[in-house]
This record gives sequence, structure tokens and C-alpha cells, in this order.
Amino acid sequence: HGVQVGTVAAVHPSPTGAVVELSLFPGDATRIPADVGADIRATTVFGAKFVSLTDPVHPTGEHLREGSVLRAANVTVETNSVFESLTSVLHAVDPAELNQTLGAAATALRGRGDDLGTALDDTGTILAQVNPRTDVLGEDLAATRSVAGTYTEAAPALLDSLGNLTVTARSVVDRAEDLDAMLLSVIGLTDTAVGVLEPNGPAIVGVLDLLRPTASVLEEYSPVLTCFFQGADQARLLAEPASGGNGSSMMLNSSLLLGSDPYEYPRNLPVVAATGGPRCGALPVVTAAESPAPYVVANTGANPFEAGNTSPVFVPGSILELLQGPVR
Repeated sequence: HGVQVGTVAAVHPSPTGAVVELSLFPGDATRIPADVGADIRATTVFGAKFVSLTDPVHPTGEHLREGSVLRAANVTVETNSVFESLTSVLHAVDPAELNQTLGAAATALRGRGDDLGTALDDTGTILAQVNPRTDVLGEDLAATRSVAGTYTEAAPALLDSLGNLTVTARSVVDRAEDLDAMLLSVIGLTDTAVGVLEPNGPAIVGVLDLLRPTASVLEEYSPVLTCFFQGADQARLLAEPASGGNGSSMMLNSSLLLGSDPYEYPRNLPVVAATGGPRCGALPVVTAAESPAPYVVANTGANPFEAGNTSPVFVPGSILELLQGPVR
């Protein structure tokens, strides 16, 4: 109401504005309602600011106490502050360049108000969706530090790769004529292949379908194919010196062996029920300590060691036949 009831003791900056600390006269503070309003006004457009306390709409009956917090509803802007800010801007920006920039912006935006409004609405929608995820975005930005460190460590290797790409690009440029010739040859081969494959397409599909069971078996036994061929190659290296590898001679150590148990029907009928899957065992290299390799018992219909013997059991009758000939 135009009566001075105190002074401004201090002004402190804050993240959201400023905090003005008031020092009220003790006798007047007891007559001011606790929910009083506050405005920051200026005496003139060029004058200094002062704090004006306004009457509350519904007074609570309590009075201001030390430490009470009031929020300023209105702040009058001083004209000299506006002039000062405008002068700083004009000193920093060349008016001629600013005029050109504003003219170009006006030309670009002329007739595009609807598009600009739509873009602003879309931006608002995007920001509304991004705001709830700012915490996750902050974590991602924090994790970027470790990723940047990883790329920093890998920078020399990346630079080496780029250097290699430079060499490759130079080679491609130097061999451009050869590359053109190769591409032309590929085009010709493609035309020829189309002429061959197109009329034979159904037959090729049928052949591939017939190969499906074979491919399935090869896929199942693929783990042992490599070690089998490697083992066969090792055996070849050992057998070639004694089996005609020199192209002119062969070393043999022949002897007569007694026969093992004969085939018995139906006891030894073949059975296709072996399980356990493909395995390499000791292959590709079988050492002397691993020889002879252990016999793998499988459900195939025949097992020469099922009686507990460690070697095949010879048929006694075969010895007499060997010595005296067959019984007539």
C-alpha cells in the first residue's frame, strides 16, 4: 500500500532465477499475512526494481515469520536492461549480415506456415515421447564414454584397415581394364547359364531333391569326415613305402590265418541300430600305445568278442580241414 516495510538484504542466483532475501522491519512483519503475494517492479522504465507485497485473496490469519518463502508472480522488465542486451547483440552481430540472414529466412519460410506449424507439432510430439526416457538417454550417453575408449584403442587398427583399403582401391583403379573385361565375361557367362539352366530348371530341382537324403547323412557324419581322411592320409604315408609306392616293388609278409566263427543264421542277421553318433576316436593319428584300437560294441547283429574273449575265437573244425582237407 505504498508503505516501506523493509529492505532487500541480498540477491542470490539460482538455477531457476534468483532468490531475493528481504529484511522486514520487526514491527511491520507481524501485520503482514503469511500468504501475501510479491511482485518485482520498477519505479520507471529506466529505474531500479523494488519488491511490492500484494494482498492475498483469502488471508490465513497468520503473519510472516523468519524464513518464509514468497514467489514473485510478476517481474517488470527495465527498458535499460533491454537496451543493454540489444546493444550487446548488435555489437556481436553485423547488422548487414543479420539483415541478409533474416531476409533469406523470410524468403524460405514465405508460404510455408502450415508446413512449419506441422513440423513444430511433430517436434513437440517427439519431445513428449523422449522426455520420459531422458534417464535412459543419460545412461546411454554415459556408456558412450566406454565405447569411445574402445574405439580409441582400436584407432590404429582401423587406420591400418583404411590404409589397406587405399591400396585395394589403387589396385582396382590400376586394373580397371581387366576388371571391365572380367565383368563382360561374367555377363556372357550369365547369358549362357540362363540358356542352360532355364529349360533344365525342373530337372535340377528334382536332382537336388534326390540328394536331400545323401546330404542329410553327410551332415550327420560331417564331424568324422575330416579326421577319417586325415587318418587315411597318415596310413598312406606309412603304407606307400611297403606297398609299391616306389612304382616297382612291394614288400609282403603273408601267412595263413585260421578262420573266425562262421556266420550263423539267424543269429548274425544284420541289424541297423547302432547309436552313439559319429566320433573320431584316436584318429587321425593312432600311436603305438593306442594300437590296437578298442573295439566299439554296437547293435549291428555281430560281435566277435561277445563271449569275453580278447581276440576272435577260431573254429576247431577248421584246423582239421586245414590239415586233412574237407570231410567227405
